Amino acid sequence: MTAVTDELATTLFALDTRALTTQAVTKSITAEIVRWALSCGWQVRTEARVELPLPADGRRRVGFVDVLIRRAPPEADVAIEIDSTDKPWSVAKLKHAAAAGMHAIWVRWGDEAWAGVYDEVDVIQLPQTRRSAHQPEAGQLSLW
Repeated sequence: MTAVTDELATTLFALDTRALTTQAVTKSITAEIVRWALSCGWQVRTEARVELPLPADGRRRVGFVDVLIRRAPPEADVAIEIDSTDKPWSVAKLKHAAAAGMHAIWVRWGDEAWAGVYDEVDVIQLPQTRRSAHQPEAGQLSLW
């Protein structure tokens, strides 16, 4: 891991999301990454477009990374994906970003399954678990 990944990991591990739903955790992680990047003086975009060439048919597939951080040269821009489940498409986007010269980080949380190790992508594995929004229980008569 690089210094930027270590610094981001320290920031994210301090985030307390235990009482939040899955959707709220993702929003909280995204907001914290944006705050952290802005405090470093960098420009930030969420849902930033990336294009991936697909070797099978030669067409390009458009995707979006969750966070794109623009840093001043000679520092590489940072592409970040945030997932609560294993998503191979996220890794593909990040590998493409790394091949284009960006620093790629996968923020993985939600279960105990290890996200994996990749030469071109740093992984921050957070210990939070997924939690659905509370659904009120239907009373016995509500079925009628």
